[in-house]
Amino acid sequence: MNKSFFYVFSLAFLFSCMDNNEKSEVRPIDVNVASEKGKLAAQSHQNFKRNRFILMSDIGHDPDDEQQLVHLLMYSNKFDLEGLIAVTGRYFRPNPKDTVKVLMPELFHYYIDGYEKVYPNLQLHEKGWKTPKYLHSIVASGQSGNGMKDVGAGKTSDGAKLLVEAVLKDDDRPIFVLSNGGMNTLAQALFHLRANHSKEKLKTLVSKLRVYDNSGQDESGAWICHEFPDLFYIRATHQNKSFGGPSNANLGPHIWQPYEYTPNGQHQWFRENVQTNHGTLGALYPDRKVDDTFHFIGGGGTIPWLVLVNPELSDISEPSWGGWGGRYSVQKNDNPPSGFSIVETDEQPFLPYKAYTDGDPIVDTWTNPDNGKVYADEYTPVWRWRKAIWNDLKARMDWCIQPYNKANHRPVAVLNGDSTHQIIKAKFNYNEEVVLDATGSTDPDDDNLGYKWWVYPEAGKKPYNKPIHNENDTQVKTSFKIPLDAATRELHVVLEVRDDNQMAPLISYRRMVIIVTNY
Repeated sequence: MNKSFFYVFSLAFLFSCMDNNEKSEVRPIDVNVASEKGKLAAQSHQNFKRNRFILMSDIGHDPDDEQQLVHLLMYSNKFDLEGLIAVTGRYFRPNPKDTVKVLMPELFHYYIDGYEKVYPNLQLHEKGWKTPKYLHSIVASGQSGNGMKDVGAGKTSDGAKLLVEAVLKDDDRPIFVLSNGGMNTLAQALFHLRANHSKEKLKTLVSKLRVYDNSGQDESGAWICHEFPDLFYIRATHQNKSFGGPSNANLGPHIWQPYEYTPNGQHQWFRENVQTNHGTLGALYPDRKVDDTFHFIGGGGTIPWLVLVNPELSDISEPSWGGWGGRYSVQKNDNPPSGFSIVETDEQPFLPYKAYTDGDPIVDTWTNPDNGKVYADEYTPVWRWRKAIWNDLKARMDWCIQPYNKANHRPVAVLNGDSTHQIIKAKFNYNEEVVLDATGSTDPDDDNLGYKWWVYPEAGKKPYNKPIHNENDTQVKTSFKIPLDAATRELHVVLEVRDDNQMAPLISYRRMVIIVTNY
């Protein structure tokens, strides 16, 4: 993502000798207030620089990867998808005792065919959808063998070539590379790049990558981090499971009501809102069952790529900021283990290595507004957003079959006159008052709007980690005073603009990152 940060008042103002009690308004440089409601206003809001994205998946091993793909295709207008690569992993095999891995790129094509059936109707609701022909063209097979044994000279697979070509492309936007399987296809791509470019050129190429390793499903991730220590690399073993879990025994907040608080209840919700009466693609969404027993809706690696769909809330280069895609460590940590014990043993030859991580001490504290229950653990950085995530999918599934006027669409959130998808960065001195205004926010369906302003305590490189009271925090305008002890800290202000649509209430976001000075 291109970091769209800009200072909202001049340096002369910042360094002036103003009274600390004087009120300061945040005024963005570029003002583009939404002036009309309806379809065209919603579509004009789509004009922004999308993130580049390549997915690697051991699709065919667990239905959760196929669940993820349906979900991903329903958001494929929100990012520039450049690759769908079938990969292996230690757990990808027809039988646990087998050593031969089977790549199944044909499953990508199968689900793209389902997408093709609903593609015409999706175009009625938003712009930017990829054509089925294009999506078929970016399917590739990665390394056919497992782990680092299949990495080396002369072993570059079609999937590895796709990664190499993406990195070499004349495009300065970073590339989000997610693996919901093994990492050896990316390892092979990096091996190839290192063998064919100078150290200086390689450093530039590697700097384009934003890698997310879902649970460490082979030892290649450890090799990558050891050999390329400057690579942006997240390894997650907790938040990546939080879409419907992390487990059958721990399902998190009950957001699939009125259905029961069980994995079966989750499937009933998906049966109603995704699988039935929502077009061909929704009908392909698989159940997740083992021996006729429902398991929690895993969604594969859905959580990681959700960082891409709200560029006004999240930045793929800022893992500590949080959002739909989770919140991760400020610094890389030493030797974060795989989520699988057998892989930990395989990783030993590649110690030491470092990666951004989730889990303790990456903990959010959040009170569920529906029932007052307080959550404070390593899954809460996702759970606090989960109701909005599920509602958003529910609304989009309606787009597969409904005309524009019979479906719901997100509001357009305006922050101090700015209606773009940009995250705003500002500087304030401690004890100054921040005045924020969502005037101009609109809804394409003419629904009534509600507002919620809050400061994300745990977010950022230097979080304040304390609650801050906002005056009128559910009104269109709010204000708060920078605490005296917040100097040099980051304050992440989140605006939620939500509609009151009864089909599925939707939320749009804006974020302002305030750097607190101590002049």
